[in-house]
Amino acid sequence: MRFALIGLKGMAGNMARRLRQQEIEVIGCDEDSDYGKQLAADTGVVATSSVVAALRKLPGDLPKIVWLMLPDNAAVDREIKNLLKRLSFGDIVVDGSHANYRDSQRRGALLSQSGIGFVDAGILDGGNGVERGFCITVGGEREQVNRVKPLLQALAADGGSGWSHVGSVGAGHFARMVHCGVEWSVRQAFNEGFALLQGKTNFSFDLEQVAQTWSKGAMLDGAVLSDEVAILSAESSGCAQLPNFDELRWTAIEAIDQNLSVPAISAALQSAAGGRSS
Repeated sequence: MRFALIGLKGMAGNMARRLRQQEIEVIGCDEDSDYGKQLAADTGVVATSSVVAALRKLPGDLPKIVWLMLPDNAAVDREIKNLLKRLSFGDIVVDGSHANYRDSQRRGALLSQSGIGFVDAGILDGGNGVERGFCITVGGEREQVNRVKPLLQALAADGGSGWSHVGSVGAGHFARMVHCGVEWSVRQAFNEGFALLQGKTNFSFDLEQVAQTWSKGAMLDGAVLSDEVAILSAESSGCAQLPNFDELRWTAIEAIDQNLSVPAISAALQSAAGGRSS
């Protein structure tokens, strides 16, 4: 199977590595051509200089599959606009970028006017997706999801079963959004716990040391705690950077739209918007 992967950095690079391990042909394209060439040398990805060049390397006798992994909303919209000029009836665009589900619905409707399919993929990496695989929720029409199923199974964790078709266009990104809202509420709980430890000054807790110990087999062990250990380590060296909280904000807005009370998620948003608590 051969498809085009537009955007190769971050999670996309690990996706490409995992797919190449399973001998799936990846035609890659990234604005950073040097990065693309290095990934090609490391994995066997076919690096191209442009989206047009990538499309030319896809089979001419089969519908094309183009998977987007782009850094921001504006970049996805630009690429969708470009692809409308270059794709044909029956081709499929998969968007695995961090997109708002409403934008995915809009993009799917736009592409459908030209007979181009759209699948939105909410991709989560709990740590080392190359070896363990990814958790993926997808939205779209069943026929189009089935067309990209081999890619989803190759990427998915738990022997290829770590993905699901959760609904119509937009549902994949909606499910990812809610997961991220829950993840941030767990981060908030850790923050509050660390604040309690730090406040007990007569013990002089080393927060990173405690978190490291918890990560070795406690009930709270997991990817979020491991991430918190890394954040605490970075804070001690003065170079901490919190994850983007756009999806947390979107989750809170959705709760307002549904008139639902989500106190843990709301507290996490308040904390994230105001900066990391201590």
